[in-house]
Amino acid sequence: MFAFRAYRARTASAVTLMAATLLIPLSATATKADMLAPIWTGAYAGFHGGTKWGDIDTDFGSAMSGTDWTGGGHIGYNFGLGGIVLGLEADATLDSTSLGFTPKGGGTGSFETDWSGTIRGRAGMPVGPALLYATAGYAWTEATLNEAAVGGGSFSTSHTFHGVVYGLGAEAYVLPNLSLRLEALRFDYAADKLSLSGAQNLVEEFDPSETVVRAGVTFHLN
Repeated sequence: MFAFRAYRARTASAVTLMAATLLIPLSATATKADMLAPIWTGAYAGFHGGTKWGDIDTDFGSAMSGTDWTGGGHIGYNFGLGGIVLGLEADATLDSTSLGFTPKGGGTGSFETDWSGTIRGRAGMPVGPALLYATAGYAWTEATLNEAAVGGGSFSTSHTFHGVVYGLGAEAYVLPNLSLRLEALRFDYAADKLSLSGAQNLVEEFDPSETVVRAGVTFHLN
C-alpha cells in the first residue's frame, strides 16, 4: 500500500513537471504573440501621397478632366469594439490641379484647386497584421476660377466646394509603432454656381468629382 502511494506521488510529480515544462514555452509564445500583435486602438498621425483623377462638369458644355499628384497629412483615433476597429480621421491635402476650359462668352478659363480636406469615419476588421477598412464622411476643396475675356480683361474668384467622400483601404504594421496604408477614395462634390464680376458678369455652374489612390505612412501613439 505504501509502495502504491509512493508510486502515485511520483507519477503525480512527474505529470506536474511535464505540464509545467510544456506550459512555460506556451506561455512565452503567447506573451510574444501579444507583444507582436498589432495594436490598432489609440491616436495616430501620418503622411500620405498619391494620384488624383479629376472630372468637372459644367452647364455650358465644357467638360474638364486631368490627372495630378496630391500629398498631405492625416490624424485620427481608433477604438476597439470586439473584433471590429472603429475610428475617426481627418486629413488635409495639397492639390495643384489646373484644368483649362472655354467660358460661355468665349476667351479662356482655368479651374484650379489648391487644398482639400476630409473628416471621415472608419470601420475595419483586423486580418493578421493588417487592418481592412471602409471609410466615409465629409469632404471639401478650395477652388479658384480664372477667366480672360475675348475683349480683354482678366477676372478671378475663389470658392469652397462641399461634398462627400467614401472608399476602401488596407493598413499593415511594419514596425511596432509604424504602419503603411493603401486606400482608394471617391470624392463627389455638390454642384455650385460661380460668378465673375466684370464686363461679362458671368455666372457658371461647376460640378467637380475626383478619384484618388494614395499610399501613406502612419505613426501610432499607443
